[in-house]
Amino acid sequence: MHTFCSSFIDETRGAFEELEGEIIRAAEIETTMKRLLNEIESTKRRVNALEFKVIPELNEASAFIKMRPREMERDENVCLKKIKAKSKA
Repeated sequence: MHTFCSSFIDETRGAFEELEGEIIRAAEIETTMKRLLNEIESTKRRVNALEFKVIPELNEASAFIKMRPREMERDENVCLKKIKAKSKA
């Protein structure tokens, strides 16, 4: 009977140690998954900021920069016409 209990205890201890190892591995995986989830959320926030704030602002600035030389040229032409008109008068 004593041998039976001893082998049962040994088997139980072995199973417990194996289970303990599996629990530790599961906890490591869980921690890794939480870190990945946090990184994914952070990346989504950055993508949204780019998509809805930075890119539209850059497009707006680009349109302004493209329009500005034409506007300046028109202003210059108006000024030149006024100068010519004054010099003829």
